[in-house]
Amino acid sequence: MRAVLLVTVAASACGTPGPSWLPDAGSGGACVPYMSSANLQTPTTSFANDVMPVFGASCTSVSCHGIAMSPAGGLFLGSEGSGSSDAMSVYKALVGPASGELPTMPVITPSDPEKSFLMHKLDNDLCVYQSACVNANCMMPMPYGTGQLPTMTRDIVRRWIAQGADDN
Repeated sequence: MRAVLLVTVAASACGTPGPSWLPDAGSGGACVPYMSSANLQTPTTSFANDVMPVFGASCTSVSCHGIAMSPAGGLFLGSEGSGSSDAMSVYKALVGPASGELPTMPVITPSDPEKSFLMHKLDNDLCVYQSACVNANCMMPMPYGTGQLPTMTRDIVRRWIAQGADDN
């Protein structure tokens, strides 16, 4: 009973529907980690050719992560319209460094999308980690203000991470 109560309390922070066994399932109040059913091994995913275009389309406006000198959240994801020319600096900012909001988790953990803060931002399931976040606040899901990216788009980033997050 206590385990269900703890899961329910931890889950109440997000609007993601939970599994049917949670008491508030279907009410939109439960929070559960997103679980992808995509094949993450194929097709081979390239950082420059597949992932950078996702960032370019969704993250690189000047009001978000597109200004190298002062990007939102301290994370530069490429200049608007730069294509893959910013790939090297973006890669270095993503792979390895700890997240500023959840210092116990790297922004990207190669081969492990579930331990990659960026995926939780994109999947909107950070409520699972809320108590471990700086000031108990993991901020907003991304991309901010435009709604969640389609699953297929998020799975491009997830697949790249699962395939080792190579600088390719």
